[in-house]
Amino acid sequence: MNKRIQASIYEEKRQKFNSAITTFAGIIILSLFIMTITFAFSRAEVDLVFIKSYLTDIVLMVMNFIPIFLLMSFIYLISNRLWISFTVTSLLFVIMSIINKFKLTYRDDPFSFVDVTLFTESLMMADKYKISLTPLMIIIFILLIGIAIFLKKFFNYKIESKDKRILTILVLILVSITIFKGFYFNPKIYAEVGDKSIINIWVETDQLQSKGFIYPFIYNIADAKDNVLEGYDEDKAKEELNKNNYQDIPQDQKVNIIAIMLEAYNDFSVFESMEVDETVYENFHKLQEESIQGHLITNVFAGGTIDTERGFLTGYHSHPKYNRRTNSHIWYLKEQGYRTEAMHPITGSFYNRRSVNDYIGFDAYYYYENKYKEIQEAYMDDTDFFDSIIEGYENSKKNNEPYFNFSVTYQNHGPYPAEDYTDTEYLKKHSSYDPSTYNIINNYLSGISRTDEALKELFDYYRNEEEPTVIVIFGDHNPWLGTDRVGYNMLGIDIDLSTEEGFTNYFQTPYLIWGNNGAKETFNKDFVGQGNTIGPNFLMAELFQYLGWEGNEYMQYISKLKETIDVTNGNFYKENGRFTKELENKELWKNFRNVEHYYSHNYKK
Repeated sequence: MNKRIQASIYEEKRQKFNSAITTFAGIIILSLFIMTITFAFSRAEVDLVFIKSYLTDIVLMVMNFIPIFLLMSFIYLISNRLWISFTVTSLLFVIMSIINKFKLTYRDDPFSFVDVTLFTESLMMADKYKISLTPLMIIIFILLIGIAIFLKKFFNYKIESKDKRILTILVLILVSITIFKGFYFNPKIYAEVGDKSIINIWVETDQLQSKGFIYPFIYNIADAKDNVLEGYDEDKAKEELNKNNYQDIPQDQKVNIIAIMLEAYNDFSVFESMEVDETVYENFHKLQEESIQGHLITNVFAGGTIDTERGFLTGYHSHPKYNRRTNSHIWYLKEQGYRTEAMHPITGSFYNRRSVNDYIGFDAYYYYENKYKEIQEAYMDDTDFFDSIIEGYENSKKNNEPYFNFSVTYQNHGPYPAEDYTDTEYLKKHSSYDPSTYNIINNYLSGISRTDEALKELFDYYRNEEEPTVIVIFGDHNPWLGTDRVGYNMLGIDIDLSTEEGFTNYFQTPYLIWGNNGAKETFNKDFVGQGNTIGPNFLMAELFQYLGWEGNEYMQYISKLKETIDVTNGNFYKENGRFTKELENKELWKNFRNVEHYYSHNYKK
């Protein structure tokens, strides 16, 4: 072979090698470009502070980049055309990130893998909103089309060997499996990335947005899979529910219901070891005398509000993921013609209430961003917040609709300051008390005292209303009173979970069921007496039973269950009127878990 031919072959190989390197580099650059676009749509609005935080976090960048790079590489190896691999990859990730932007805009909830699995439900939700492309989106799509045309014209390198392409694909598959299995679903890595200084760390939506779009989307694929109940028997669950017949509420008994879950509310005046000023609970104690009064045994302490809340609204002990329409007591009330509204004067994305309250049947959910910030910038105290409950009731009354309102207060949310914020001794001070811990408790009781005054104003309003109205109030959990329960220990309150007394002190909160004169006349009842000690998931059933409403099949089922088992905390159960560590009727409990799982996972239209 002469030197000219050798030189020609060498030059041809060099050109192919350079083309291969250029193509590889092109895939990297194009992947970074697509990643940057997804960063722009990781928030409801383009936020340069967040984009900067993404681009300065190497690990976060890598975790968002790799899926784009791998997909573009796969498609290139299959199609052997760079423009095709870029077009498909860019359209997929850019469209997904735009969907994410719209979902954050209208529901403050990121686009997640579960939305893909719930395609029909997602289309139903999207149909509620007016969605149109922004100028930035249009520019990006034009730019993507231009790049694709440029690549098609100027980047024509192809891998000639089919065997090499297949081998590379296999290697890429093995690398991908290793990467995703070892890194993408690692909770430690996931928890560490993202700038926590620019978000509210207590809001899951903010946590997701701090990590870009692609990485959280992939990490949360596991959430699309529902928990499997051991021994689940769908046919048996249907059989149990079908023993009951759906019952309507009598037309002349459709009274208004106002349900208020009071933040961190408990009556500490019942503890003999502490001296609480009688004015703190003065109005609450008067209300107890004219109400059905009882106790909840919650499943949470000093936090976990949502467990008590959703237990009341659904009747569930174990909760589903609430990522689609889910059976609840609220849907039943809607079916009965009620206007159903939820209210909470702080961030709507806490516990994903913006989406979940829709899924469980509320006609409307009012929160800080869509209502209360227009009234005042600061989070509302109970007195002002209760005015919005009355407003909702008045609007419903004008439309001649029975009204169900579920509201969650915020005023007494911890932690409580350890500084001396008030001159009033709501808790009598003793020399043995630690000053900082005393201040925590006294500041907490200061807020409870203001709640007491707000309750009086609210109940006085409904006393003067002719419309029959029932009010249910209850505490979500006990308050945080210092690290390691130091406040409880200082006050001498037994919270030893191994004993019945300590267990109840730890988890118990009060509830009231009150009716105005119109309600008393409607049901021919005085609404006075001792209610049962129950778990939050039985509180709505307690209300229905007192009113004489049977409800739907599930309500009838849990009402029957409540006659035997009515506290399901786990540390202790309450069976046949007494607390126990171990249930005697394990089969009844097993049947309940089976029915609950079926009913909570199979929405009945």
